[in-house]
Amino acid sequence: MRDTLDSGEIFWRDLYPWLQSNGYELRPRYRPGWVPSWVTDPARSVFEEWDREDHAFRFNDDLMDVVRIRDGKPFVLKRIPRLPDNEKEIVLYLASPSPSEDPRNNCLLVEDVLNAPGDDRFEIIVIRLLRPFDSPRFDTVGECVDLFLQAFKGLQFIHAHHVAHRDCTALNFMMDASDMYPQGFHPVKYKKNRECTGPARHYTRTQRPPKYYWIDFGQAIRLDEADHNPRVPCVHANDRSVPEFQGEGHELRLYDPFPIDIYYLGNMVRTYFLEGHEYYGARLGLEFMKSLVDDMVQDDATKRPNIDECVSRLEEIVASLSSWKLRSQITHSTDNAFGYVYRFFPHWYRRISHIVRRIPPIPTYNNKL
Repeated sequence: MRDTLDSGEIFWRDLYPWLQSNGYELRPRYRPGWVPSWVTDPARSVFEEWDREDHAFRFNDDLMDVVRIRDGKPFVLKRIPRLPDNEKEIVLYLASPSPSEDPRNNCLLVEDVLNAPGDDRFEIIVIRLLRPFDSPRFDTVGECVDLFLQAFKGLQFIHAHHVAHRDCTALNFMMDASDMYPQGFHPVKYKKNRECTGPARHYTRTQRPPKYYWIDFGQAIRLDEADHNPRVPCVHANDRSVPEFQGEGHELRLYDPFPIDIYYLGNMVRTYFLEGHEYYGARLGLEFMKSLVDDMVQDDATKRPNIDECVSRLEEIVASLSSWKLRSQITHSTDNAFGYVYRFFPHWYRRISHIVRRIPPIPTYNNKL
């Protein structure tokens, strides 16, 4: 039961009046004097209690969702250490006037910076509310291709500005689906509406193209552009399978961080699309990515292509795909017959509609990509 707040939640609850004075509103759970809804209106079961909006909580104490009072738009607050070259500084550099004009820029912007009263060890950045890149599931091959283009070109932009992300893994690549979900969705229970009273209604990516973002630059490092052979210490990321970081003594060596970023990106595509993940099967119909991905995840870092080569090869691959292929339905290797039939007819209805209306098969958010 979560009828009391833990210490991480209390941190944010105590900031409620201050956040409100800065134009941000916390959810009812984090307002002073909160009484759980299942206390005043008892739930009929544990499952019903879990479904209550004020039962939803975050596992990461450094993150908290809010709405901006003046327009009701959802945002996320992130507490970060106040250090030189911290995440905020990297993100602000990538968002400065010259870089921000680059259409490849898929780095999440800092919307605001807040300095919490009474604690100068941290600062709070305000970022837009995103959702996992694979939620909801992809409808077509073209939707997956759109993600690949944005992910690859976004990392190309980062590397072009001499920044190595060092954690460009699946958990740090997210989607701004605000156009797909015009009525919004719950900031913790993504599949629910804001009130947690039912499912969040949404369009497909082809109908309302999303933009994907690289996030969490907490381990990123900005390097000297004159250094053509950079070497940095080992930093472990969410993906622990990097070949360079295996074996005894690897933590004592220095590494070129850029090929490691290439590995992370390639392994994300391999794990979440081509081969499948431990929680769901492979996405079928994307075999055209295998050769490129195999090169990106080679054990020998010196043999991996750099990001410019990856983007060039990806563009060649995309150019070779027919419109029919791009409009093809994405299925999972674990889909059963019922699920396939359930999705088959709605997919074909949309597919014919898109062809008639000449909606592009790759729902690119930015036509310059």
